[in-house]
Amino acid sequence: MEITNVLSKIKRDIIFDDHSYKVNFNKDCSDVTSMYQDIQDSSIFILKSSKHSKKYAIEAVKKNPVLIITNMPLNSLDDIKGNVYVVYIDNYESVAIKLVHLFYDKYIEQLKFIAVTGTNGKTTTSHMICKLLSKMDVKVATIGTLGVYDDDYNKIEFLHSTPTTPMHFEFAEIIKYFAERDYDYIVYEATSIALDQRRVDFIQNEIAVFTNFSSEHLEYHHTIENYLESKLKLDQLSKRSMVNYDTKEYLKICNDKYHFSNNNDTYYKYELKNNKLYISIGKEVYKLDVLFNGTHNYINLATSIFTLHKLNFNIIDILKAVETMKPPAHRFETFEINDYQFILDFAHTPLAIKESIEDALRYASNIDKQLTVMITGVGLRGYDKIESTMKLIPKYIDQVVLASEQVGYENENLIIDTMIKNLPKTYDLNNLIIGKSRKEAIEKIINKVNKKENIILLTGINEPQHYRGKLIGHDDKTYITKCINHERG
Repeated sequence: MEITNVLSKIKRDIIFDDHSYKVNFNKDCSDVTSMYQDIQDSSIFILKSSKHSKKYAIEAVKKNPVLIITNMPLNSLDDIKGNVYVVYIDNYESVAIKLVHLFYDKYIEQLKFIAVTGTNGKTTTSHMICKLLSKMDVKVATIGTLGVYDDDYNKIEFLHSTPTTPMHFEFAEIIKYFAERDYDYIVYEATSIALDQRRVDFIQNEIAVFTNFSSEHLEYHHTIENYLESKLKLDQLSKRSMVNYDTKEYLKICNDKYHFSNNNDTYYKYELKNNKLYISIGKEVYKLDVLFNGTHNYINLATSIFTLHKLNFNIIDILKAVETMKPPAHRFETFEINDYQFILDFAHTPLAIKESIEDALRYASNIDKQLTVMITGVGLRGYDKIESTMKLIPKYIDQVVLASEQVGYENENLIIDTMIKNLPKTYDLNNLIIGKSRKEAIEKIINKVNKKENIILLTGINEPQHYRGKLIGHDDKTYITKCINHERG
């Protein structure tokens, strides 16, 4: 594509003055990227202004892109050596969306999209929708917290700058990848931050799913009203919506009667009785026998079924697919290693952790075990979130384990002190197990907990750990095995 076509597309967003750009209009470009690591000789590099943008620009110039487009202050890259021209713009999001359409529309138009948002349940719901579709012979991919997965549930490695909803051009490249392979659907998690930054504004979803709503990400949104407003933007990007009718904040977007509830009289309804899931669709009631545990897993499964039914998939085909479906990894996942019994749950928001522990208490009681729970303070999410988490901890855990994780540049001791200070007063502070890291806490659990009497719930973020500017590899199952083998050796 000629540079003139690109500049013509964004001309209203360009800041002009005598030094704004001198571009070789005879050059062609093949792609646009916001990742300097992906720059090729024919790439345009689009750079969003941030505290690190000068560093990224320096790295980009080394790769000699055709052009740099940025919303940094005018002329702020004049001191960077290199034969790269710079165009300054006043609205990064507007330009990014226009260029995605210019380069990727033919791929976007080949696919259908399902978007899932909410404070909790995005990952589980999106993966359950994907698995159900796949079992019904629909070619579908999933994008979200766990990564990018193809129709055979193989993880496809794409370079990401964000952990859940990719940035504009990363997302567009993923879409291109699956469109070229003749996929039918992409199911993706839409975070509030991504919606606020308009990362998916170039997509029209077949349906948007709204799972639930509680306070989260206020370090970014600042107010609960801003957080909600960002979530609700997804409704405007979608042909229809499936809404949790029990969440009052979402009622304003309920434009038809086809929403779901546990408490209200809605067309779609679910009920949990004696560890069984019952769903109602209109006047029809179905009892589901599922292969996994966890109240939130049941609710997310019901949401997934209702969503596909609202998209006109046959309910008999959907329920047949449910029969052999397993939950995504790390979502109230039960496993055993050398007679130690574990529940691994990705719960990391205050409400999700509370609900996970309550589920684990019931599960432990049913199998006549005591419950050990590891609760983590996430440094990257701030001390307010840590305080909120601890204040919601249920009262009757047999053994509490506290640890810090995803520390960033925060102080581990201060994280632990904040957790102890806000732990319910019913707990004996002399009976806590404390680890400064996720690894240290797991080591202490293996060494101190009676494996015959306990089942161990590990909540938090079982992923590589951000620590003092480094990313340290970690996986709970691998590390548990290592600790047990060391203990036996």
